[in-house]
Amino acid sequence: MEKVNEVRPNLIALAAGLLVGVLWLAMAIASLVSAFQGLANQRTDWWLAWFLVGVLLGAAGLCAIGATLWHQFKVKPGAAAH
Repeated sequence: MEKVNEVRPNLIALAAGLLVGVLWLAMAIASLVSAFQGLANQRTDWWLAWFLVGVLLGAAGLCAIGATLWHQFKVKPGAAAH
């Protein structure tokens, strides 16, 4: 009979990955707020720089959260099959 292994997610890794993602999203929101404040003050250079930073931080935050969830719930359970 085959041994059944139930793989549970690593809670520390899950919390760390989600925390990093949320912090990057918070920095992205702060950057976007600053960008639109610069736009309101007719500083297009300020707007462009902080808008790009905000978009990239937002993408990084979403990817960190998505990759953490993907690894903990999709990749780890299939590791025993290899």
